[in-house]
Amino acid sequence: MKIKYLLSVALLLCMPTLASAEITVEGAWVRMPPPVADTAAGYLILNNSGDADINIISVESAAAAHPEFHSMSMHEGMMHMQRMESVVVPAHGKLEFSPGGNHLMLKGLKRKLNAGDHVMFKLNTSDGHAVDVHAEVRDMRKMPDGHGGGHHH
Repeated sequence: MKIKYLLSVALLLCMPTLASAEITVEGAWVRMPPPVADTAAGYLILNNSGDADINIISVESAAAAHPEFHSMSMHEGMMHMQRMESVVVPAHGKLEFSPGGNHLMLKGLKRKLNAGDHVMFKLNTSDGHAVDVHAEVRDMRKMPDGHGGGHHH
């Protein structure tokens, strides 16, 4: 009897993880900032295999005081960056954060980021779930394509 009870409790505890399994992360990395910079940009692809759009309402990281989502747009011949309050990963679709486009901005870095370092993010959804992201810091100067090396895992 105790075994069935324990299995039931374990299954209930795992359910939030199963429900948030619709989002997968691909190719997450952070651009190594110049030595004097207190900001860095992060890139990744979010895939949603679920039947409903997923609204990501915030991002957290111990590496920065103010991690944010940013969009890039052209206005009157100039590129502008703007903070986004939330982002939506469409059902059966993907949302890409890439150099020159939408990206994660790590403002107020709490430590120096060097090539090969690792940064953790937590993406919080509107339904109370979280997606953990592990990103490697890369030196753009050493990337053959100049864009972080494509979609490496």
